[in-house]
Amino acid sequence: MTDTFLYTFPQWFVFAGLFMIIYGWIESKKAFRLIGISIFIVLGIYSLVVLLGDYLAIGNYLTPEEVVSEEIDNEILNEVPFQAKLVPAYLCFLIASVLAIPSLILDWKNKKHARILIVIFSLVALMGFFIVVGTVRSI
Repeated sequence: MTDTFLYTFPQWFVFAGLFMIIYGWIESKKAFRLIGISIFIVLGIYSLVVLLGDYLAIGNYLTPEEVVSEEIDNEILNEVPFQAKLVPAYLCFLIASVLAIPSLILDWKNKKHARILIVIFSLVALMGFFIVVGTVRSI
């Protein structure tokens, strides 16, 4: 998987999910809201695959022995690889997905508490989006 795919694919998921949710709210169409929430759940599955699939290759940069024995030079800390900078964004996407699951169930059952969860996981996903944007600008 290329670096470009690692940072563009989640951005499109966030845009598509938010667009569907907002359109569903404005037009009072439940199906669009449910599809938007489902997009965030799929984004979480994608994030889990990327994090567990070693696509970010965090283990290639620092070994646990180096971290424990504090053999890290200042040079290593100043040169954080691009993939390692994306880890917090993917964790945000994963948290947003976990919060999207109960909101999908609550929205399906027409509960008003679903809107609060939708706003919360949308903000968490946007935080991940802006982490990606900041990372891309720092290159």
